[in-house]
Amino acid sequence: MSSLKKQALVLTIANAYTRALGFVLRLMTARLMGAQALGVMELASSAVMLAITPVTAGVPTAMSRLAAQKGADERAVLRAGLSLVKRLTAWLVPGMLLLSPLIAWLLGDMRTLLSILTSLPMIGLLGLCAVYSGWFYGRDDVATPALSECAEQTVRCMLALLLLISFRHSSIAVTAALPNLAEVSAGIVVWWMFHHKSPRLTGVIPSPIIRREILRLTAPTTGARLCQTALRALNAVLLPVCLRRSGLSADAATAQFGLLNGMAMPLLMLPGIVTGAICMVATPAVARQEGQHTRLQRTMRQLLWSAAGVGAAAMIALFLGADFFSTRLYRQAALTPLLRLMAPAALLMAIQQVQFGLITGLGLQNKALTGTVCASFLSLGVTALLCPLPGIRLYGAAIATLAGTLMRVLWNAAVLRSNRKADAIPHCTDLPD
Repeated sequence: MSSLKKQALVLTIANAYTRALGFVLRLMTARLMGAQALGVMELASSAVMLAITPVTAGVPTAMSRLAAQKGADERAVLRAGLSLVKRLTAWLVPGMLLLSPLIAWLLGDMRTLLSILTSLPMIGLLGLCAVYSGWFYGRDDVATPALSECAEQTVRCMLALLLLISFRHSSIAVTAALPNLAEVSAGIVVWWMFHHKSPRLTGVIPSPIIRREILRLTAPTTGARLCQTALRALNAVLLPVCLRRSGLSADAATAQFGLLNGMAMPLLMLPGIVTGAICMVATPAVARQEGQHTRLQRTMRQLLWSAAGVGAAAMIALFLGADFFSTRLYRQAALTPLLRLMAPAALLMAIQQVQFGLITGLGLQNKALTGTVCASFLSLGVTALLCPLPGIRLYGAAIATLAGTLMRVLWNAAVLRSNRKADAIPHCTDLPD
């Protein structure tokens, strides 16, 4: 456990740095861009994530699991992962390029088109970085991904602010697309760092067997994430429509969407500074301890209690400091009641993130898939039901987020509990003669 603590500490420090910079970036972009441009950027992002999901969802944890297994050919695992991502990217990027005008039209705001187009290079870059990151984690090298993450956030933050300040009088469409250019540049830097640090793969032929194994491990997570992302994209279309039905203008509805996704959600995800680190080290640790029931259960309990503690502290801080975050940082007084209502989501998201790492390490993604899909549909249904009501509006989306996250946490807890009971039952070969 001491090794896990050291790895988690390294990642926590790196996450603290990247999240702090990310928070500063979110704060400054909210001020420089305005709620409307922020809403346009978030609308486009919800659609682009559909294309990014197949090359990133579950890839780091799958690579980590395979690289951590005893006797694994690490170079072959890395080569297969990179080959898989390149194949997927060769289909996804041209497809998104052709469909981008239609996607912008479906989102209900053609100003999102430029943001979609400038995001396309991130499909391949994020996929390759996900492969490298998971592979280094599986080899117990947390320093390389941590350093790369810090470099990525530094470049992204500095360049995004420089672009926003330089083009501060641009149209909403151009302003919404500027952070994407910074993200692409930062992605190139991270890819180069990973490529430079990884072993040379000259002569290593991509293994179809390992490629299929990566696909098998990532398929449940990818399916769940695609459902979530598709429903999130649908929600991005539905929420402004529901807000307009409640009596708001189109511009006001877009601004409200930016208030929720661009301001409230980043604050709720702040516990990820710690729980993201716990999640990444949990997957290879749990994979190595399979078959060691007592040790495995002790490790899982410690990780989950750690996540609960971090999430509870964040929930209390957000509830008590809602007025400060809203009026002093974002200068949006309307954010205060929204933050207080959504504060419990910080606790739920922290627990859910670590549960995901444990479930992936145990290879139980298939069992968690149903809960994830059902929770996403629940969130969508609650949004459609409550947001058109003039007295509720954006608070309906907050309630929908809470309901969906709670359902995922409960479902994941049931999956882990059922696996604990099954693991405790001795197999026939373990019974005494």
